[in-house]
Amino acid sequence: MTFDVILLKQANNDCIARPALWPDSVVHGVTEQEALDRVCVLIRDLLSRTQLVQVEVDVPKNQVDNYWLAKAGMFADDQTWDDFLKAMADYRRQLDDKQTSELT
Repeated sequence: MTFDVILLKQANNDCIARPALWPDSVVHGVTEQEALDRVCVLIRDLLSRTQLVQVEVDVPKNQVDNYWLAKAGMFADDQTWDDFLKAMADYRRQLDDKQTSELT
């Protein structure tokens, strides 16, 4: 399983590593590799003690009428959503290619 880790080099060349999903959990290492090794141990430990659960929350009436909440999940069943995401990625790639060719 792959996890995002924030790796921060300190002024004394030590490293701090923190899993992005658990920003309050931190390990230190003398080298980047030592910090990464330690964060792997930390993540395994955290996973062994963690459950991912969903909870139902009663939302106040004024929040139910919130425009953004009303739109949440509106594309959940849209069969063309993946096509849209692919088209956006292709378009961005074209822009990147164009900008790269203009720089050279």
